[in-house]
Amino acid sequence: MSTKTLANGKTVETYPLTQAQRFMFFVWKQFSANSPFLFLGSGYYWKDDFRPDLLKEALEEAIARCDALRIRYTMENVNGNMQVMQYLLDTAETEVEDVDLSDMPYEESYEIIKGWTKEVIPIFDCPLNTVRIVRLADGLNGFYLKLNHLSFDGYALKAFIVDTMAIYLHKKCGTPYPKPMRSYYDAMMEEFKYLDSDQRKADRAYWMQHFSTMSEPIFNDYLIEGNRLKKAREEHPDQRFISLYEGDHPETRTLTYELSKEDSDLIMDLCKGKNLSVPCVLMLGLRTALSAFNDNQEDVSFKFMINRRGSLLSKKAYGNRWHFYSLRTIIPPELTFEQAVAEVEKVQSTIFKHCNFDTLEMYQVKHLAMKQGAITNAGTASYDSMTFSYHAPQEVPCENEAVKATCIGVWYPTDFSAQNLYLTIKHRANDNGFEFIFDYRISENSLEDLKVLYPKIVKAIMEGVRNPQITMGEILDIIKL
Repeated sequence: MSTKTLANGKTVETYPLTQAQRFMFFVWKQFSANSPFLFLGSGYYWKDDFRPDLLKEALEEAIARCDALRIRYTMENVNGNMQVMQYLLDTAETEVEDVDLSDMPYEESYEIIKGWTKEVIPIFDCPLNTVRIVRLADGLNGFYLKLNHLSFDGYALKAFIVDTMAIYLHKKCGTPYPKPMRSYYDAMMEEFKYLDSDQRKADRAYWMQHFSTMSEPIFNDYLIEGNRLKKAREEHPDQRFISLYEGDHPETRTLTYELSKEDSDLIMDLCKGKNLSVPCVLMLGLRTALSAFNDNQEDVSFKFMINRRGSLLSKKAYGNRWHFYSLRTIIPPELTFEQAVAEVEKVQSTIFKHCNFDTLEMYQVKHLAMKQGAITNAGTASYDSMTFSYHAPQEVPCENEAVKATCIGVWYPTDFSAQNLYLTIKHRANDNGFEFIFDYRISENSLEDLKVLYPKIVKAIMEGVRNPQITMGEILDIIKL
């Protein structure tokens, strides 16, 4: 820890980045510098007898309750090395603007708001976030958030929306005022304590043992005609990894699909009835589709994002707890769908026990421990063709069911990514149905192949949901290319 004197003469304490922040900053600098990669753009809108005066008050109070909006970043000379540090201001210095876009079609306003998200703003020693009340066409109104990804992940962003709406409904409808949020400083200190803990030593030992004893994984591509491992094996028949991120082209586009409420409810009902993990069911669908794309390969790996918030402090203190791990499952064809979900959950649960370990340090451990050629996913060599994340629903307070049916939550992509393909599955605001968002690098992907991948994922899931005793071999026969 050290101190910094601000332009106004005030002295503040500065702190290193947390583990998740360090990884986020590393990825930004390595793959997407001078891009809007470090920002999250989101909107939440609904139709009611809109009270913008009350919404502005609610947003201002939610801002005051959100320590993460007070975070600033700076560069300091630490023991002869320039290092990114963070500090907390007394106030967020975030003004609530009011923008009226109601005189244009929704599609046109969407592009304007997406443009706000893509605007590059400085990172160091300046305000980092934008909050706007937005009026859209056809009586749709709400607010837009552009939040810095070093300070917020998807969970934290949604928590801010929930807090804002709870305050708004208190003012508008007299519902109970939400309980206070928690201190980002306290949560940050807890993360720093982990660095010197016995648990961190145990986690490092686990990963070292895991990587040094595991067999070599194999890359499973989602590209069909352009399967990259098959191409690599033309020169090296035994190769099991390929190179990603060739060239400096981080530009992306998004492909979004909405699963029907009926099918979404079937998935949720099965998970509730049989006590199955929702993300594990979804991940089983993904890994089965990847298997089908690769001659029914039993050994399938992909990266998945973990956002572990096991305590009330971590849930209510905002911040970024973004960690990525390779999820590798070996599932023989004779396993039933239900047994295969359990296998995915077993692997996930093992990772969860050691998932506070620094992602960057994990790459170092993998480099030291693995005997195979593809020693890291931080650079170009990889066994993981894509990344998966699931955003569990956080119930957003709503005035009544009629208003809820009009609610929409919108993600505004920056069109830049450090990953070649990132599938995010989240729940729609109005009916809780699933939304599949493929964020893909346009320089490395075939849009036609992605349009095949999605229905294969859904077909694999729904076959198992409707008949949990179907075998994985039978599902692979159904979804074969």
